[in-house]
Amino acid sequence: MKTALVTGATGHLGNVLVRELLREGFAVKVLVLPNDPLQIALQGLPVMIYYGNVLDKKSVFDALEGVQVVFHLAAKILLAPDKDRSVWQINVEGTRNVANLCLAQNIERFIHCSSHHALQHKPYHLPFDEQRPLALHDRADYHRAKAQAEALILDLVGKGLNAVIVSPGTLIGPYDFEPSIFAKALIDFYSGKIPVLMEGLSDYADVRDVAQGIIAAYRNGSKGERYLLTGWMLSMRDLPTLIEQVTGKKMPTRVLPLWVMYLLLPFIRLGAWWKGIPPLFTREMLEASQSNPDVRHEKAAQAFGFQPRSLQESFSDAFAWYKAQGWIKE
Repeated sequence: MKTALVTGATGHLGNVLVRELLREGFAVKVLVLPNDPLQIALQGLPVMIYYGNVLDKKSVFDALEGVQVVFHLAAKILLAPDKDRSVWQINVEGTRNVANLCLAQNIERFIHCSSHHALQHKPYHLPFDEQRPLALHDRADYHRAKAQAEALILDLVGKGLNAVIVSPGTLIGPYDFEPSIFAKALIDFYSGKIPVLMEGLSDYADVRDVAQGIIAAYRNGSKGERYLLTGWMLSMRDLPTLIEQVTGKKMPTRVLPLWVMYLLLPFIRLGAWWKGIPPLFTREMLEASQSNPDVRHEKAAQAFGFQPRSLQESFSDAFAWYKAQGWIKE
């Protein structure tokens, strides 16, 4: 039996990956922050919990004992300026700590979970695939941090780290205990707290398919390679129709052009500052909502059979989960 260590195990993708690893017969260790309120995501699962932090080398070192494979998912997602440098610290320095220790201890396999946002999306008119350069100079701090983390993993591959990089798209599906940024937006839209949508386009992949894809990448991915675990394209104009199909509830269909949203930015920031709350949207959120119409995952499909299920099934299961959590009402 292989023993796997999962960082970021309480997150949406992390806890689903843990469930899939257990289902496939792995012994699973998880590195969890002592006061993490999302530990509920692991409740009842037969995992070995190590309390610590990816920024604390000793806790990582202790958790690695007896481990053959590491799935590094720990990250901080923030589509706003990184004012306290925590996005950089967790996504870059945390990754550096875990990866260096894995190299030093000769861990058999290291799977680094990156993001499609770690790659440059522009120019939008060309297909988006694994050949895109890293977004090392992107405006968004989160995107730059994920890109830099990839760069350091690739550097360590040259020094002997047996690493594979997986880059998920936007996640949808059940077992979202937080809820995540996108799930919160869906819940607010469904509940009428967001009366209009902003123009945008992204790919969406079921979190269960991505978790299975990560395990497949561990088994069949090539050292030093990146695999996009992206899904199916959906525009904000088509989102209300999809929600209506899976919930039966009539949704507003008005979509504001992107230029209007940029004009509103100063007022959104001012209002948020006046009320002492996070802004409804940021420049980083607006830029992250834009994508290439042609986002591909053929490399993962050919290497290990990655194929996400339909958006209808994923959104249906997601909304069933939101209802079960009491986040939305009929």
